[in-house]
Amino acid sequence: MRSLKSGGDAEVVGRSNLFDPNFYRLAYPDVEGSGLPPLSHFMRIGLPAGRHPSASFAPDFYACLNKDVDGPASSFLHYLRQGRHEVRPTAPAPFSGPHFESILEEVRQSGWFDADFYRTAHPALEQSEMDPLTHYLVVGYRHYIEPSAKISTRSYIGRYPDIRRAGLNPLVHWLRYGKHEGRSIALEQVKFPWFEDDRGYPLPDDVVQHEIMAGQAYFGRMGFSLTDRHSAKGLGRAVELMAQRQPELTIDGLAPKVSIVIPIYGQVHFALGCLDSLARQKSKYSVEIVVADDASPTDSQTELLAGIPWIRYTRRVENGGFLECCNWAVQSTRGEYVVLLNSDTRVVEGWLDELIDGFDHFPQAGMVGSKLFNDDGTLQEAGGIFWRDGSAHNYGRGDDPSRPQYCFARQADFISGASIALRRKVWDELGGFDPFYKPAYCEDADLAFRLRRAGHEVWFLPFSRVVHYEGVTHGRDTTQGIKAYQVENLKKFARRFQAELSLHPQPGSSSLLAASWRSKKHMLVVDALTPTPDQDSGSIVTTEVMRTYREQGFAEHFFAQHDPFWSHQYTTTLQRSGVCCHYQPFSADVEKILSAGTSFDYALLYRYNVASAVYEQLKAGAPSARILFANVDLHYLREMRAATTSDDRNAVFSAMVTKTRELEIFARADASFVHTEVERNIIQEAMPAPLKNIVVLPWLSETSESAGACPERVDIMFLANFPHLPNVDSIKFFMQSIWPTLERTLPANARLLVVGNKPPPEVLAMASDRIIVTGYVEDLSPYFSSSRVFVAPLRYGAGIKGKLVMALAHGVPSVATSVAAEGIGSHDCRHLVVADEPERFAESVLRVYQDEQKWIELREAGLAFVRDNYSRDTASKLCAEALKVADETWSRRQEFIGRAVLERIMADNGEFIADVATPFPQS
Repeated sequence: MRSLKSGGDAEVVGRSNLFDPNFYRLAYPDVEGSGLPPLSHFMRIGLPAGRHPSASFAPDFYACLNKDVDGPASSFLHYLRQGRHEVRPTAPAPFSGPHFESILEEVRQSGWFDADFYRTAHPALEQSEMDPLTHYLVVGYRHYIEPSAKISTRSYIGRYPDIRRAGLNPLVHWLRYGKHEGRSIALEQVKFPWFEDDRGYPLPDDVVQHEIMAGQAYFGRMGFSLTDRHSAKGLGRAVELMAQRQPELTIDGLAPKVSIVIPIYGQVHFALGCLDSLARQKSKYSVEIVVADDASPTDSQTELLAGIPWIRYTRRVENGGFLECCNWAVQSTRGEYVVLLNSDTRVVEGWLDELIDGFDHFPQAGMVGSKLFNDDGTLQEAGGIFWRDGSAHNYGRGDDPSRPQYCFARQADFISGASIALRRKVWDELGGFDPFYKPAYCEDADLAFRLRRAGHEVWFLPFSRVVHYEGVTHGRDTTQGIKAYQVENLKKFARRFQAELSLHPQPGSSSLLAASWRSKKHMLVVDALTPTPDQDSGSIVTTEVMRTYREQGFAEHFFAQHDPFWSHQYTTTLQRSGVCCHYQPFSADVEKILSAGTSFDYALLYRYNVASAVYEQLKAGAPSARILFANVDLHYLREMRAATTSDDRNAVFSAMVTKTRELEIFARADASFVHTEVERNIIQEAMPAPLKNIVVLPWLSETSESAGACPERVDIMFLANFPHLPNVDSIKFFMQSIWPTLERTLPANARLLVVGNKPPPEVLAMASDRIIVTGYVEDLSPYFSSSRVFVAPLRYGAGIKGKLVMALAHGVPSVATSVAAEGIGSHDCRHLVVADEPERFAESVLRVYQDEQKWIELREAGLAFVRDNYSRDTASKLCAEALKVADETWSRRQEFIGRAVLERIMADNGEFIADVATPFPQS
């Protein structure tokens, strides 16, 4: 390239519209005092230093985007002479419109840029020799560096895809347009918004995009480059700042719960990026952080890390490779759990708790591992697959990480060692990584397979997330360097585990099916909504039934027919438990799920309106799937009782329509669950002939005796999920007809606790000093513990009342109407008091409240009733029985259908004449 000081270069720069003398003068304070015109200063000093010629051209980003350019100093001339003619990529302009000077003044006057905050957070600013505000406007925002502590431009970028796509400076955009359009840049946003033009709802891995931005911001603030795989300037200052940090983690060097081991070989800037993310990680577990240096070259400056007081830096005398370094480092750890974490990673919020909690979720787990992401947000690995020939596959590589198949916990063939956790005693039992694979590669897969031989399981945990800058340490070329051992070690691995691999899927088969090949039975569960067990008792039973079938070996898939969207709280709970949940935009309906390739043995459908909508899709898409139907309660019976109570003739007709639709599903299902004998008898009486495939599954509840003797309790408790209308009618009835009597007689300190989700305005209006309307509460235990009597004054409804079972299970004596007690107790039972007339209901509450001996007898009888009738063991047997019933019913019906088809064909052919029509088999 020609001399940068030549007249020709100055002429090229001067003629271009990309050199802005006014910008250059404002951006670089030394220009004003130099006595040189801006262009002359730029040619002599700015160009060789890689300075910005204008707000519209970023030399460092151009060099990053075009690998053949020799750094920022060469960027501008390369673009002017060659790049723009070749339409080379450049960074987008940060803003458009008025002159830079007016934008500078507008931002300064807004008060949203804090120069001191920016300077402190950005130690590399000094190297740029730029004015802080100018630096933010044209450079810092590209690294997602915040302009102040008062706003969140990252959330603004995530929430508004048009800003992200255009590459605009978010603060400038908000000041000029966004605030007038009603857009928000405040911190009080959805925590990690990341929306697209066609998606205004969250997905599981949106949070990763924010961690990627945080990583770029850290590298930008320190003056590091993510594309520089070898070294970085300014390491001393970066380590000094890291040493001053106070990590959110609880650091315990003596008796930590978890030992985090980070093996390193050079790449200090990436190790610092990893530590930056760890410093912001919050966890309920205490940790020690061990940085194990595998005898890195002296010029890599790894020994600077010893100056960080909240890590333990250790250095090997000789280099031994990743495998040997990990084994050596783990020997000195003190935690109950060992986590191996690559230095070229960033951990995402929740990473550690999700990882270690996995051992509680899956007690047989010997190893658990994280979901790995590329630095562009695509999936790097959702656990690994080994094919029968010994070749390996990073499941989901390059795909959208939020797809349902990558977002549920499952057993995996192996987990890449970039982020794995083991119990320390299990690590010791197996001797850690096998030196057979020195210096590196396949040691993690070998450990996973040896763990299984020892009786342990290997689990992939999708919400323990890690961004992995793959290839930083060893590159990606498998023909040279340490990476070459990957090919050779795969051969060693295949020979060692030939017997196990013979059971694995063949290469070339569906990776979707291969990822869960250990699951031999599959069940699709469809409900109206995702279960909310903290809000309604029906959801508790749904989740318990699903848990029971998982324990019986089923791989479960779930779809919420009426609200097919991912929920951070409720969908995640199922996914953590090992349920593949389907949601928009990937799965719009059951037909889409069935077309994905999973062969379902059973479909469990909740509620008749859901079952009616998907029944034909299931019969067409999964003809051999046996259909289980769980109606929760008899909707038509509830509707009919409500219509009778309100004397609404039109509601009676509507209930009759519901009856036909509801009973139709009972007739079509291969097996049906009801919660009471009362419901079964009502259904049988309504059918032309009795069904033999109805299974009574009373309820599922374990006792949880609330603390407090009778004299210590003073309150009356009412519990309800208020969107369910019978509950609103129930509390209104209680307040009008029963509470006035109780209020006059009960002690002055006795309160009525009206507990439950989403109370409507008329219920909220009931609140007073003695009537506590709580709304949603996360934990019901304190309310049960303070209550002497539980009341269930339902006037209409159907099915078993979970709230009443919960009260009995917590040892709270209860008074209920006949409707509420249906299937649980009667007027002459010992474990429950049943009363319907308001006067008698009030008398019963007072008798239980005032008679301690009666209270004790009811409490003990209620606990015994729950233990005898609603235990998990009982439910498990009934769930298994339902499968058997469904199999028998399906087979019998299939025989009939097959014979009827053959008779019709043969009759059409003149080869069969039936004297009597084939009788339909009884269900």
